[in-house]
Amino acid sequence: MRLLINKSEKELVCSLRQGDMKAFDELYYRYLPKLLGFAYRYLSDDMEAEETVQVIFIKIWEKRRSLNENQNFKSYLFQSVKNQLLNKLRNQKKNCTLEEIPERYFVSSEDVFEKLSYKELENTATALINNLPKTQQKVFILSKIEGLTHDEIAAQLCLSKRTVEHHIYLATKFLKGELTQRASLYGPLILVLIAG
Repeated sequence: MRLLINKSEKELVCSLRQGDMKAFDELYYRYLPKLLGFAYRYLSDDMEAEETVQVIFIKIWEKRRSLNENQNFKSYLFQSVKNQLLNKLRNQKKNCTLEEIPERYFVSSEDVFEKLSYKELENTATALINNLPKTQQKVFILSKIEGLTHDEIAAQLCLSKRTVEHHIYLATKFLKGELTQRASLYGPLILVLIAG
């Protein structure tokens, strides 16, 4: 039975400072459910949350004489639990080993090489496109990158459809030639751009 349930927090802390175990019990039962819920939100593990809160209450009992009854005890408790949780999480991070990391987070060296090679190829292609004559460059970008039809490009740039087709042919021929020379560097990735 909780005999001190009607006592204020300040009165309970004063009694706790004097070593009153009943005051300690009342504070414990008053704040335990909320502190457990708070700790569980961080840890998602009932046992871990309970252990964290128990550690704080042990420390409260051990340091009871230094408690300040004018300080908001509830805030002090929550801050203490938060600090304990942060320490616990920090220590868990330090103790994490490579073997504990799930395989789904691994990236194969082939994937990394392929992404780097593709990025390098993309940069090379962009540089080559930028070296095309201005009209040819505009036509190629509108066709291959923005997906416009030959008729739409002709209307937008005030060119004949035949001229648009000729510019696309010349740009594609130039790019294929340049990228094919670099095929030994990029391997099968060269096909991605040339196939378009």
